[in-house]
Amino acid sequence: MASSDLVLVADVGGTNSRFGLVRAGTLRPQGVEDLANDGFAGLHESIPAYIGRTGARPARAVLAIAGPIKDGLVHLTNRRGWSFRPDELARRTGLARVDVVNDFAALAEALPYIDELRPLGPGAPRPDATKVVLGPGTGLGVAGLVHRDGAWIVVPSEGGHIELAPASDREAAIFAVMKKEFGRVSAELVVSGEGLERIDRAIGLLDGLDTAHREGSAISDAARAGDPRSREVLQIFFDALARFAGDMALTFVARGGVYLGGGVLPKTLDLLDMDRFRAIFAAKRPHERLVSQMATVLITAKAPALTGCAAIAARG
Repeated sequence: MASSDLVLVADVGGTNSRFGLVRAGTLRPQGVEDLANDGFAGLHESIPAYIGRTGARPARAVLAIAGPIKDGLVHLTNRRGWSFRPDELARRTGLARVDVVNDFAALAEALPYIDELRPLGPGAPRPDATKVVLGPGTGLGVAGLVHRDGAWIVVPSEGGHIELAPASDREAAIFAVMKKEFGRVSAELVVSGEGLERIDRAIGLLDGLDTAHREGSAISDAARAGDPRSREVLQIFFDALARFAGDMALTFVARGGVYLGGGVLPKTLDLLDMDRFRAIFAAKRPHERLVSQMATVLITAKAPALTGCAAIAARG
């Protein structure tokens, strides 16, 4: 028999899904485990697999999903074939109820409750002021967090899919290669794990270099070893991230801070030129002074989206 106060929480990305369990009303997930999505046909398989490993009997689930929810159908942007309807998923997995939230909305939900944070540059977030969270992983997520009448209100977003403009002739040439292949250049096309690989391929085509596919980790390792091409790839990536973060800071007027999550930045932070990042972040004429006063913060918590799901579960 399922335990009425036990909740399955999950952060479902394009590559991996992270699962945990919470008692309703608590915020610290237990039994956290990552499962590779390639091993399953969908959540109807991975959820029972995780539950079976724990031996627990959760009554319901709150899932953070990297993708939009339209007409009751949940689409995973970077995981084809994994679309589902929450009520059908509940039936197939033996759960009484499945609630779904955008993965970066879940990150936004978590911000008031996590302290595993690392400042990136000067400034400190203003308490109770609007925050924005964004970050490159398999895709590029964005959500806002607004404080009103003593409560935090999440503003979900698909901001990662806005158009990204080049800031130099070199970027214009690289983006032109991507546009020819993909039809348009969104922020996510560049500022994501696969974005690193797309930048690398475009540079290879432009410069007459080897265009064999390289994983993002291989590009980062080569950059650390001093390879000029790989270092340029990372610099273009970081510059685009800084511009996008500054744009989102302006969009939300994020005096409460710009929080950076996702799986890519923690793995490449040693390659980031912090002064250059902050200069590009704040270069938003005529609002340079406003943006320069906004803090940028790296989320270092291991499972922040699960904390966000737990916060949602705690509200019933």
